[in-house]
Amino acid sequence: MLTASDTLIFAHGTGHGWGGPIEPWEFHPMLIHFPIAFLLSGVVVGLSAWWRGQLSAERLATGLFTAGVLSGVVTAGAGLLAMYTAPDNTAMAERLMPVHLWVQVAALVLFAVVSWLRWRAWDTAPGLPTRILGWVAAVVLIVGSGIGGYMVYHAGAAIEPRLLAPSMQEGHHHSGGEGSAGTGADGP
Repeated sequence: MLTASDTLIFAHGTGHGWGGPIEPWEFHPMLIHFPIAFLLSGVVVGLSAWWRGQLSAERLATGLFTAGVLSGVVTAGAGLLAMYTAPDNTAMAERLMPVHLWVQVAALVLFAVVSWLRWRAWDTAPGLPTRILGWVAAVVLIVGSGIGGYMVYHAGAAIEPRLLAPSMQEGHHHSGGEGSAGTGADGP
């Protein structure tokens, strides 16, 4: 039986990971909120600065984009660590992981370009092409984040099988259980 102290002290008692309070695959979900918040805040502050004609707010937006890109690189590294260390995934989650990865990489690269263009033009407001690139990057980020959320909340990525509904447990693998990839509620 899983107790509160088991959950807090030994995150996973299934024999995977190092058995400490935080497993390697848990860093990504802890960090992911920071780059999303920085980057989307940069878009909103940039829109407000453009509307009001405030160069100081444009600089704040540039700082938010830069913080978002830098924290995004760290978070992407944590995502790769999670991808290769998470012990239990459904077949659907395993199919979605590379899609999530590459959509988020595309968003991060687009935002890095936006940040660089804005940084180069520190003393002026960014042009419309830079703003449009930021808006496109925001859409790509939201789509990629949606895929990541779907992967966890609907496809059971990195969720211990004993915590899932029985129909989802059958589709888990890597855990040495009786279920195998391609079976169960998540399809082949």
